[in-house]
Amino acid sequence: MAPIRVGFIGLGSGQAWSVWAHLPYLKSSPKYEIVALCNSSVERAQAAIKTHELPNTVKAYGSAEEIANDPDIDLIVCSVRVDKHYDALLPSIKAGKDVFCEWPLAKDAKQAEEMLAVAKEKKVKTLVGLQAHQASSLRKIKQIIDSGKIGRVLSSTFHGTPRFYDATVTESAEYSHERSYGGNMLTIYTMHSLESIQYVLGDITDFHPLLAISYPESTVKNAAGETVGTMKRTAHDQIMLQGSLGQGAVFSYHLRGGPAFNNADGCFWRIYGEKGEIQITGGDSYLHISDDNVKINVFDHASGETETVAVDKDAFSELPIFSRNVARLYDGFADGKGEQDGVLGWDFALKRHQFVDKVYEKAGVPY
Repeated sequence: MAPIRVGFIGLGSGQAWSVWAHLPYLKSSPKYEIVALCNSSVERAQAAIKTHELPNTVKAYGSAEEIANDPDIDLIVCSVRVDKHYDALLPSIKAGKDVFCEWPLAKDAKQAEEMLAVAKEKKVKTLVGLQAHQASSLRKIKQIIDSGKIGRVLSSTFHGTPRFYDATVTESAEYSHERSYGGNMLTIYTMHSLESIQYVLGDITDFHPLLAISYPESTVKNAAGETVGTMKRTAHDQIMLQGSLGQGAVFSYHLRGGPAFNNADGCFWRIYGEKGEIQITGGDSYLHISDDNVKINVFDHASGETETVAVDKDAFSELPIFSRNVARLYDGFADGKGEQDGVLGWDFALKRHQFVDKVYEKAGVPY
């Protein structure tokens, strides 16, 4: 079968998520072929082609319209700033191209709904970068629970930090501290970890949120660590939810900004059952990017013994950790897999956008 021809929007020359997560698989898999890049200018796209040692046949584009009009592209991949997703992708969707967009799909639910409507009208296949359903560690935890080892799940408690969103802001990440851009601690880091929890324990059926901004005036620093000014933070850096999960368990969730405890313990998740308890610990809150960077312990109430459980390996386990679950998404998409296999489309993404709106609404935060 001929490889899926990829046009990539946002694969720059520097270090970024697009390079760490997408490129390792796309460069190595026979199922895909990068045939075009689109950056803010043709020159920047050409520089990225050279930096990443892509074939000289790869075309360089400087606008969303140009890459959308290329008839030799099957799949558009978009990994740019969240608030730019809508404008970057709408021409390609209207052109009838399949699309893989990073999460969040857009800056808000309204834009996401519009994108989904056009995608359905054009009958294009869609994929969103929600990775939790592909994580080996989460599949192992789910397997333990489904086996009945800890009995009926009664409660879940999660505490974590992405290790930033403290009193300082880097210039390059200023936008993520401004809520109106749509890419912040709630929409990205909270939603990824909540997706992980819901994949394992079932969907949230009811919840009560509490949102806070600990550092409303943040210090802005440049890449050299020098203070260059201040900014007003409007995105929340303390996010708490309590509620119920689909199978009847209750949950407590807290994600905060700032460093991890002892600069090492950024994730603490316990799942309490009738017969035992699972404890998951790791360096940060990225449950959706967890494999050999988390520790899973299972405590048996009757025996009083604790077992450390290893995570299963597969063909993608040798890739860099950021790219493993993205690779599994790509591979499943190429094989025609769908939501039942954790290869999630934009219908699913819109539901998660609507959940974000509910969090703001229930917390009494005007949008």
